[in-house]
Amino acid sequence: MKDHMKSLRLEHAARRALNLDSRGGMAGTIDADFIDRRGAFTVLVAALSPYYKDASTELQQRIDQIVDSFYFLQDDISDEEYFEGVEGAAEVLNEFIREVNRQASE
Repeated sequence: MKDHMKSLRLEHAARRALNLDSRGGMAGTIDADFIDRRGAFTVLVAALSPYYKDASTELQQRIDQIVDSFYFLQDDISDEEYFEGVEGAAEVLNEFIREVNRQASE
């Protein structure tokens, strides 16, 4: 069973990471409906990619860890496991953004 609210949380975190004002960015990828269709891993990687490009080695390793920990979202898993993972990805992405913004303001 889909849990659209969890997908919305990841959409909002990704929009925040990418500084997008509205849903459906990147040709409809940054959108809860796309996430509902098992696109969460793609959304997570898209949201983290701009931070990776010019990051320090330490930050790149942190991003690698995040991506690795949610790689299972691409697997053939139950809806319950998938949407729990979506919720976790949203939490981790939000925390990552807070951390990066905190470091940028120091």
